[in-house]
Amino acid sequence: MTTRTTLTRGLVIVAAVAAVTGPLGADAAISFQVSFVDPGSAYASFYDRIRSNVVSAGNEWASYFNSSTSASLQVQFSFADIATASGASVTNSYLGLRSGLATYEQGAAYEIRTGIDPNGSAPDIQMTLGRNGYLQNELWFDPSPARQTAVVPANRTDARSVFLHEFGHAFAFNGWRDGLTGALPGGYQSSFDALVTTGIVAGGPQLFFTGNSAVSLYGGPVPLTFGNYGHVGSASPRPGANLIPWDLMNGVAFSRGTRYHVSALDFAFLGDAGLPVKPQGAGLLAQAPIAAAVPFATSVPEPPVYVLALSGLLALSMMRKRASRNAAHRAFNRHAASETPTRP
Repeated sequence: MTTRTTLTRGLVIVAAVAAVTGPLGADAAISFQVSFVDPGSAYASFYDRIRSNVVSAGNEWASYFNSSTSASLQVQFSFADIATASGASVTNSYLGLRSGLATYEQGAAYEIRTGIDPNGSAPDIQMTLGRNGYLQNELWFDPSPARQTAVVPANRTDARSVFLHEFGHAFAFNGWRDGLTGALPGGYQSSFDALVTTGIVAGGPQLFFTGNSAVSLYGGPVPLTFGNYGHVGSASPRPGANLIPWDLMNGVAFSRGTRYHVSALDFAFLGDAGLPVKPQGAGLLAQAPIAAAVPFATSVPEPPVYVLALSGLLALSMMRKRASRNAAHRAFNRHAASETPTRP
């Protein structure tokens, strides 16, 4: 894992910020720490704006968790030559065998569920922002994200919504399946993968999410984005076009001038994946984005390939250490050690 080495080379600013802007229940204590890996402090002018918006976005997700545990989630930001943004948990945790497959959940989800930090003082979530214009010219940072009263400019993408989207990947919307065929690379899967099935649409494969809560809200298996299955919806004529205009976790387009929020469908996914979520009304499923007067489509942020691939290898390494205690795990490790995840 290269994170510790990178930290020694870049300027790191940490802000321990309590989750105070979202309607957290009294039974939950979730806080967010935001740090930056930025050699030469090239993007220091954005630090405060990123920090306030990401904490506000984290608090929105946290307001839906129904957990008596405390979690301090460390979000590390870096800047790279990518088109938009990316985000994922830095590690994952082994849940056990399901249908003969070793199953893992996102590290951030594990910490929320158990109160135990699976990777100690290291960052829990990695987010990356495109530095060749996306950060500077595309994103708009709400000056008061706790209130969200300002109008999103018609020619900008709301950064808080982007961070909400990336938290979704860090909590659940991620896995190792092939985005086109649904095939797994080995004898392991994520908690999200465990609820994905492959159907046939127009003579070709189409991936669907089959968690009970999500299916109940949507009225059937939820279509995932073709080729990018850690998202919902696909452009017509594929199924799920109705999700694109409003769902935070859609994988086709974000609209400029628009605020997105966690929908009932989004947190149904998290509940199905094992996170403790509060009961919510099905009416939120029809929730439309706020201030969506100018629906100009821009690129949707992505979960990074390398983060989950690396964390999968780390998790498999941990299983090898446990192999002496469990014969079934020994058999799995001998098989999985020869496999390398190639997709998130």
